[in-house]
Amino acid sequence: MDSITNFRDLGGIKTQDNKEVAANKLLRSGELSRVSLQDQKALLEDYHLGKIIDLRSLAEVQERPDKIFAQTAYQNIDIFKNIHNQGTSMADFKQLMTPETAHGYMSKTYQIMALNPDAQAGFRQVIEGALATDPDKSFLFHCFAGKDRTGISAALLLEILKVPRDSIYQDYLLTNQLRLKENEAVISQAIKNEGVSPQNVESLKVALNVDSHYLDTFYQTVDKEFGGIENYLSQELKIDSQMQKDLQELYLTDAK
Repeated sequence: MDSITNFRDLGGIKTQDNKEVAANKLLRSGELSRVSLQDQKALLEDYHLGKIIDLRSLAEVQERPDKIFAQTAYQNIDIFKNIHNQGTSMADFKQLMTPETAHGYMSKTYQIMALNPDAQAGFRQVIEGALATDPDKSFLFHCFAGKDRTGISAALLLEILKVPRDSIYQDYLLTNQLRLKENEAVISQAIKNEGVSPQNVESLKVALNVDSHYLDTFYQTVDKEFGGIENYLSQELKIDSQMQKDLQELYLTDAK
């Protein structure tokens, strides 16, 4: 998928009980604003795309709308709705003046994603969207860069699917490889068109990547405030045991 940044199929990831995520079913990526005709065809014909959930803000969506896919449901869920001065859009990242500020900002963002009721409601909607997808179709979720809002959504879905924590981290950190070329282009454009300072360039490099410490912050916050990920899913996100079983039946297959 050359025209979709940070795209991947979560199929093939092994679970704790000798199953694996089914291929061509659960997809994550960056925004779909520049999808080529070739990649649109692949999503529809190879992946049988059935639903897209866009986790960006309304401002992001209006500035760079997703391409429209025939016979594919689209839903916008703003994870940072009503959360001010804390987001993961490019506009937010450009406000970070130093690498130290960027690291602190990103850690705080992951804490907010764990604690904020609007963010929690958004993640619940993502999981409900995955459950409501036609069994013969694929479900794709994304944000701007496909790394933070999308990263936590992926982590929560994989937790429900009983994927080991180390495998969740491996998928999360894969972003740094898959966004390498795109990040270089974004930074070059910022230098050329906006005259950003060398210090600001370093902060952008931090903000455009993921770090295991950020995901640590999310899990540590969940453990401290809610007593673990199981309680967080069932009590805060209201994803009951039957919903979790249904998700497992929909997206898991026997390991090869």
